[in-house]
Amino acid sequence: MTCTFNKWVRARIFQVGQLVLKHVFPHQDEYKGKFAPNWQGPYIVHKVLSVGAVILTKKEDQEWPKAINSVTIKRNYA
Repeated sequence: MTCTFNKWVRARIFQVGQLVLKHVFPHQDEYKGKFAPNWQGPYIVHKVLSVGAVILTKKEDQEWPKAINSVTIKRNYA
């Protein structure tokens, strides 16, 4: 069973300096309704933590106040 699970699940590995998009959830202040975009960004990965969390910065070097789970971000291919 573990072999089947590992066959489909891929680890999300981010590196410092990558451009990413952050998912906007309905309970957040940035949520504007169901017709608004679901992703914010691009952000730059500032620091990668060992638990699967990432600290983001904007292009103006404003650091995000909290660590973001790597499940809620995706790469931005610009």
